Amino acid sequence: MKTPDLHLQITPANMSHNIQVQDDPSLSLVSWACRYLEEEVVGIQSNHTFNAKLRDLRSFFEWFIELNGHLRIETWLPRDTKAYLDHLEGLGRAPSTVNRALATLRRFARWAHDQEGSPFVGGLPTRGVKALVIDQPVAKKLPQNDVYRLFKAADTLVVSETRKNSRPRRNRAILAALYFTGLRVSELCRLELEQYQGKHLLGVVRKGRTRSRIFLSAQCREELDDYLEKERPQDEGDESKALFLSTRGAKLTRRQVSRILDHIAEEASKHRDEAGKITVHPHQLRHTFGSWIQQKTGSDVKTAEFLGHSSTKYVGRYTRLTAEEEEELFEGMDVL
Repeated sequence: MKTPDLHLQITPANMSHNIQVQDDPSLSLVSWACRYLEEEVVGIQSNHTFNAKLRDLRSFFEWFIELNGHLRIETWLPRDTKAYLDHLEGLGRAPSTVNRALATLRRFARWAHDQEGSPFVGGLPTRGVKALVIDQPVAKKLPQNDVYRLFKAADTLVVSETRKNSRPRRNRAILAALYFTGLRVSELCRLELEQYQGKHLLGVVRKGRTRSRIFLSAQCREELDDYLEKERPQDEGDESKALFLSTRGAKLTRRQVSRILDHIAEEASKHRDEAGKITVHPHQLRHTFGSWIQQKTGSDVKTAEFLGHSSTKYVGRYTRLTAEEEEELFEGMDVL
């Protein structure tokens, strides 16, 4: 029997999603998932994280109803979870994508299991399901020569870009802010002008909604001050409170920041052959910062603190060597 549509408001931006549920919504995977998202994700984690979790859950529900003919949450068993992961593998999804989907399902299932009146009479439906073994990812940090080339390219663009709607000083300041602070791009886009106070950014909202005071190096402050003095006033409006503005006076988006970095990387690569071209994304700058902090302090706790992590669980990804660094390390190995 085809199930009716239920219109649910489940995003902070008031975006609506038509999701199918069976006649009794209280027993629906969808209804439980909406509660989970509203209580554990919306307003706590970023919109980007929310959308990723929503996509993972919707994909699982679509598969579940096609296979079982209903969405009754109490019938969700470990066998279903394992079969769904096999389904994703069969579609050619990367192991990291499959593992991310499993992580989303685990968190949702654990939350539902811990609620009063848990629907799981037979225990967690993700219990015993193993994540895929994946190769150790390569280090994402940038070589120091590439960092130099990016900043030189940003300087060059400040001189060469003279169009009225170009913002090379803003773009250079964004590069500096990401490189010298390790901010996530979502954190950077949320910054407001009043948070920039002397040598610090105050009250920076991090992942998990904690707040940090972030020190800014002399070079970072220099690039910021140059932008604030010479470019930002052109874009100010009644509602333009953001530290970094678009030419329309609005906060920048993640996509706009990525395009800004692409533009600088293109300038840094224009006299290079294909092998020498630089590609850069915001998280590479975060990894580069994290690697530098770990190297200087030797402390996982400090590295996690400066990166806005609540634990040291993920610090290892910032201490990993690049392939070139590994080769250099072993080339220098000799008999003692």
